[in-house]
Amino acid sequence: MQVREATIADAAEVLAFVRAKAQFDRELGAFTGELGTSEELIRLHLFGPRPFAFALLAGGPGPAVGFALYYFRYSSFRGRPSVWLDDLYVHPAARRQGAGRGLMGRLAELATAADCTHIAWVASASNTAAMSFYQRLGAAAVHQTGDAVTLQIEPAGLLAAISSAE
Repeated sequence: MQVREATIADAAEVLAFVRAKAQFDRELGAFTGELGTSEELIRLHLFGPRPFAFALLAGGPGPAVGFALYYFRYSSFRGRPSVWLDDLYVHPAARRQGAGRGLMGRLAELATAADCTHIAWVASASNTAAMSFYQRLGAAAVHQTGDAVTLQIEPAGLLAAISSAE
């Protein structure tokens, strides 16, 4: 499984993943809104002169089977950045083949290179497969409101968990 950084040429594929993730979240009851994004907005905000977020794509030859969309945050109190993982999605037919682990591993490498304190994200507690995956990686639940669980992991711990699982 290869993981690479998305480029402007991948804007349509990134949008397709955002749509797939939104549909998946709708089925869980975790998203009830309407998508307001477009290929043009993805090009502008992920690949424009000042990117606000970044995307990773996972797969082999051919179309990607998974993606991660993330951005960096900065803590004035800690004096260091962290990574917020906004979306992680792997097509159902490709799950359990290493795409999620590869995406999380690459994210940990990027976070380590940027001297980040941690990676954080929100997952649905009712998505038991995802919660089990995150637990195996060593993520800790730091907050829960209803079904929404905020998870966090240190990049070094994530890298160690991924290398021990290989």
